[in-house]
Order: sequence, then C-alpha cells, then structure tokens
Amino acid sequence: MLRRRSFWIAAAAVAYTAFAALRASGGHGPAWLALLGLPALLALGFRWVERPPRGEDRIEPAARSAAAVCLTGAAMLAAARSGPTGLALIALGNLGAAMASMAALVGLARIAGLGGLLEPPPSTRRLDAAAFASLFWTVAVALPAVSAVAPARAEGLDPLLVHYATSAASLGSLAVTLVALARLRIARRLELGVADRVEAALLLSATALAVGVAAAFVGVASPEAILPVTSAVAAVCVALCTVAADAAQVSRALRLTLALAALATPPALLVVYAVHEAPRGDLGLRGAPQSSIGVAVFGACAICALAGLAAPALARRFAPEGARWLGAFDAATRAAMNPEPEAALETALSALREASDAGTAGQAPPALYLLSPPERVTVDRAGYARTEPSQVPARLIELAQVEPERVLRVEAAEAVEVRRPEVRPLLAWLAERDVGVVALVNDAEGPIGALAIPRGRRASPMTLEEVNGLRALADRLGAVIAVSAMLSGSRGREVAARREAEERAREVARLERAVAQSAGRFRAIAALLARPARAAAYSPAARAAIEQLERLGEAGGPVTLLTAPGIDAVAWGAVVHLSSARAAGPLAIVDGAAPAPEAFAQPFPHARGASAERDGAAGVEEAPRALVLWRDPDSSPIEAARGGTLLILDAQALSAEVQSYLGAALPDDVGLVVAVPQTVDALVATGQMSERLADRLGDRAVALPSLASRAEDLRALALDHLARIGVRLRGRPFGLDLRALQAVLDHPWPGNDAEMGAVLLRAALVAEGDVVGEKELAAIGFAPPAAPSERPDGVWSEPRRARRRRASKAG
Repeated sequence: MLRRRSFWIAAAAVAYTAFAALRASGGHGPAWLALLGLPALLALGFRWVERPPRGEDRIEPAARSAAAVCLTGAAMLAAARSGPTGLALIALGNLGAAMASMAALVGLARIAGLGGLLEPPPSTRRLDAAAFASLFWTVAVALPAVSAVAPARAEGLDPLLVHYATSAASLGSLAVTLVALARLRIARRLELGVADRVEAALLLSATALAVGVAAAFVGVASPEAILPVTSAVAAVCVALCTVAADAAQVSRALRLTLALAALATPPALLVVYAVHEAPRGDLGLRGAPQSSIGVAVFGACAICALAGLAAPALARRFAPEGARWLGAFDAATRAAMNPEPEAALETALSALREASDAGTAGQAPPALYLLSPPERVTVDRAGYARTEPSQVPARLIELAQVEPERVLRVEAAEAVEVRRPEVRPLLAWLAERDVGVVALVNDAEGPIGALAIPRGRRASPMTLEEVNGLRALADRLGAVIAVSAMLSGSRGREVAARREAEERAREVARLERAVAQSAGRFRAIAALLARPARAAAYSPAARAAIEQLERLGEAGGPVTLLTAPGIDAVAWGAVVHLSSARAAGPLAIVDGAAPAPEAFAQPFPHARGASAERDGAAGVEEAPRALVLWRDPDSSPIEAARGGTLLILDAQALSAEVQSYLGAALPDDVGLVVAVPQTVDALVATGQMSERLADRLGDRAVALPSLASRAEDLRALALDHLARIGVRLRGRPFGLDLRALQAVLDHPWPGNDAEMGAVLLRAALVAEGDVVGEKELAAIGFAPPAAPSERPDGVWSEPRRARRRRASKAG
C-alpha cells in the first residue's frame, strides 16, 4: 500500500512537469508524449525495482526506495526537456536531476552484501556523499526557480549564471558519484555481489560522463543541456545496479554494454558531429546534397549494427581472468553428468585441473575432500583418481556453511583474521595446501565434503558469477557423492544416527516447553488461591501477616500458620508458596481432618489425610494404611509436591506415624507449610503432634489475623464476597446499603471468613434487588450485637467507641 501511494505521488510530480512543458509549448510538440508516456514508463520502472532478488542476493528496502526516487527524478528531467527552454522548466529539470543524483547516492550507501565473514565498514553507509551533492544542486535549482517565481528580485542576475550553475552541479554530482563509487569499490571489493554492482555502476557512470563530455565538446548540444541528462543517466545506472535482482547478471550486462560502447560510440559521435556541423560548412559539406548526409547516417548505423554483432565476443574478453574459471566450472559440471559416480568425479576434477596451474612445479591440483570416510580425492596428469586419508577441520565446514553460496574464499578469511582469531588456524591449513577457495558439497541431509580450488597465481578476487558457477559444480558433485555413499551403505547409517539425534533434540525442546507451560499454570492457580488473602489487606494486622509470610517464604524454611476457626488457611499458604523460590512448582494441599485418604495424582493436587479420630480397631487399621499412602511413590503427596510446596491443613489431625514420617523424610526440594489451631509447643504438650515434626517446623509461626482484628478490611471483604456471589447468581455484583454495612462492621464475626461468606450468601439468596440491606439480614436472622447503654454523663463505653471509629474509617 505504501509503495502504491509512493508511485502515485511520483506520477503526479512527473505529470505536473509534463503539463508545465505542454503549457509552455502552447499545447504542441513532444510534451504530449511526455504527459502520456512517462507515467506509464515510471510504472514499469517501479515494478522492476520491486522484483525479488535471486539466490542469496539481498536488497534493502531503503535501496529500493532510493531507486524509485531516482527514476522519478529522471522522468521529471525528461518531462521538463520536452518543452521549450524556460526558467521554470529549467528549475523543474534541475530538481529532477538533483533527485536522481542524490537518490542514487543514498541507494549506493544502502547496498546490502550477502553476509558471511565480511561485514560492510560503517563508513560506507554514511550519506555524506548525498549531502555533498545536494550543495551543488541547491544553487542550480534555486537560481532558475527564484528567477521564474520572483523576476523582480532576480532583475540584475546574469542569465548565464543559471547555465553555469546547472553545468557545475551536473559535473560536481558526477564527480561525487564517481568518487563515492571508487571509495566503495575499494572498501567492499571482497564482498560478493557488492563488488559486481559497484564496479558496474562505476564503469557505466564513467562511460556516461565520457559520452556526455564528448557530446558537449563536439557541440552536439550545449553543456547546460546535455550535462544534467548525463548526470541523470549515470544516476539511473547506479540505482539500477543497486537494486538489480541478480548481481551476476549485472556483471554480464556490464561487459556487453562496455563492449558495445567501445565499438559503437566513436562512429556514432563522429557522424552526429558531421551532421551537426554540415550546415555551417565546417567540414566542407556546404551545398552537399541531403543524400550525402543520409549516406553518412546509414553508414554509421551499419557500423553500430556490426559493433553490436561483435560486442559479445569482445565482452568475453572483459570477463574475469579471461573467463578461464567460468569455462572450467561449466565444463566440470557437464562432465559430472556421467551416470557412473567414479567416472563423473574423475572427469570433473580433470576439467578443473586443466584450467588451473597444476602443471606448474609445486602447484597443488584441485581436490575433493570427503567427510565420511575422511579422504582426499585428486586427479593426476594422466587423468587417474588418487585417494589418500585427509581430515578437514570442522571449523572450516562451519564457516563455509554460513558463507554466501556456501563458498569460503581465502581472501575473505584473510580480511577478517585480525578481529577473528579462530580463522587463523584455518588460513594456515589452507595456505599449506595452496587452496584459494573451498565450496561446501552437500546432499539432502547436510555437508558431505568440500571442493578445494588452488589459488595459484591469481591476484584478483573471485566474482559472484564465478562463485555461482562453482556452487553449481559443488551441487552436482554432491549428488554424485550421495549416490556413491548410498551404494556403500555407510551414508545411510550416518543419516539414521543424525535423524535420531535430531529427534531427541526435538523431544528435549518439547519437554522444556511443557515444563515452562506447567510452571505458568502452577503460578496462575496459586495466584487464584491467594486472592482471598490479598483482596482486602488494608488493616495493619493483615499487612503485617502478609509481609511476615512473604519474608518466611523467601527464606525457604517450613512455615506454621496459626489459624482461628473459619479462617481460609489455603489463601495464606498460597502467599507463602508464591513468595518462595519454588513458586514455579506445584502447590499440593492435604486436608488432615478428612475422614479417609485419597489419591494424589492431580497436577495441582488437593489431597486428604487420615481422620483425627483414631479410636478402636478402625483407628488402628487406618493409620498404617495412611502411612503406606504417604510412602507410595505414585500417590504420595510428597511426590506430588516435588519442586513446589506441600500445604497441610490441620496437621495435628494426621496420625503419629505420618507426622513422624513427615518430620524425617520430607526432601529438600519440597517446601512445607502447616496450618494448626494452636502453637506447636501446645500441641506437643497435649500429645497431638509428633516431636519429630515439631522439630522440623521450628519456631517459624505466623498467627493469621481474625476478622475481629481487621476492622479496616471488613467493608472491602464484604463487597468482594457480594460481588462474586452476585456474578454467580445473577451475572452482576450485589451491593450493600449503609445500614447493612454498619451491621456488618459492628458484628464480631467469631466464625471469620466462613461465617461472613455464609451470612452474605444467605442474604443474597433472599434479596429481591441487587442491594443487600437490613431487611435481608433480618430475614436470615442476622442481627448486630446490642449496643451497650450510654453512661449518665453521655460517654459511650470503650468497645462501642472502637467499633464506631472502625465504621467511620471503613466508610
């Protein structure tokens, strides 16, 4: 959507310029073609810019945007030149040339490499060249624009200054472009793809400059008319080179273009100069018939056509290293098509040996290194394969795996050996064998070998076109070696072992994800259980209890909760669990006062212990059965709480055997929280708790606050209960009027949380509306305690005053 919007903006700018040219020409001339044709050509250019790259080429979005702006600027310049010469059209044309030049420089700074060992220097990504070129074009655009918009202010301005500024800006931006290209070519000459693009852009820009200067010199057109066009053409060449889908194709197109320019440009310029000078008689052609000029033009066209036929042959001479290695890679790839694996390897290596300098004394031949078994395969001068044991460094395979096209070049490794010390041993290994480039040979499962090409006397770095040819050869050899390995059977066993290792790795990853999900589920459930304790903790007693429980939970030792009747000990135990280091583990809950034991196989278990009543024969049989349950590795609450916390409610109700077992056998990875109605010492004194369990619990006891000591929390607790009850019963929360609230605040609540929940539930069941009042409380028989009589002096008794104070704070 954004690219479509950008196109319409660019098309509008080009159409506006063409319309201005059409209006200036009085509605006649080529401006009509510009108005109708340039937006369509611009659409084709935008579509070409958006083409996806081929292979491992990468193109940054910023480079694509810059190329689109460059095409827009060139189209604006062409539209401005379709009309008569005027200050307004000169300003628009110079603006288009400026956009094209600066956008090309921006795209040049955003050329993306193929990755691997080499990284682009930070200096090559700066936009200083574009900023420098903008200085030239600012004057070239401002002078004609001011002269056209405000003629009074530019009355004393020499008209030639506009032409001088235009020529200077064109030459200056061209010079900046050439310098930026030369600097980038030096800095990133080893990067595959980048070097090809930059070299093509440099040579095309230099060619455009040479042609433009020559045309201006011979008088084909004035400098101020032809140099902006030259600058725009060079900018378009640079932009197209930066976003071409295939960098190797750019290199091939460059060679053909240079060959064609070298052959066709001189005769074309000569004929243009002759035709241009003929009317003035400078060449002695005054009075010459028009047929003579036509013959000259026809001859020039014939020469250009012949140059086009001869251009491919000349282009091959411009190929790197005389196209020797390109031809060798193609020949070796064709030779590897032999259906016999051994013959295919021999003929492929022989073709590579012929192209290398292996005939020179001391020159190493091309070699194929196999990984399993570790061997080195070469071909001698007679064409016979030789195999010898050789081990390829594992680090060499790893580096080649992440290089572009899986080809490791020695010049790239040498460029980074200072900042990457792990490359130095590999360089020594490669230098010892005179290897210049290593191509990884893969099959469907992974690397199986490496093809080493000797360095020889080569001085120039490899191009992307050569690397692509080597990649095609390595892929073909990989297929050949895979067939040979499958015949031997060893490759099959290796693949099976690798698959088994990968399967185990996936299983480990799956189990790790399951553990992480279980930890999140345990935390969520524990937080839900702890909500009643945190929902209304405003009173000092509740805040002090929570802080003390969190502190003991962080310490990690056993915690004893002293609970009064009706207090929800599970919520306070969940607070201890969440503040401990085992919060990601389970919270296993055991009810010691339950009448019969149950299994403990739940992921978040709520277990039950033996009855508190141990009388008669039934009690004698129940205790051993409960002890067996606690020792069972499958159903024991201790096993269910592994990595988490074990919360025991009414621990004094457990049998003596179970209590003694807990005190002695509780593992270190299980936290312990017990809820008892009295202190540990009092329970031991009355014989309700084992001394071993008491020693394990120690003196880390916290007395849970009753509702009588939480006057500040009563209002919030009551409203929280009513909200949850109302949502369950009617889908909306219940409210509490002021008189009913006063009754709740004045009640001592001896049954604590259980009593309050029961009273409010009963009141909600008889309520007709959404508000619980005194009528509903009276209907269920709830009445606040009678107020004490007032003394004759008018002073209330102390308990009544305290309740009044609590009620005022809660309101």
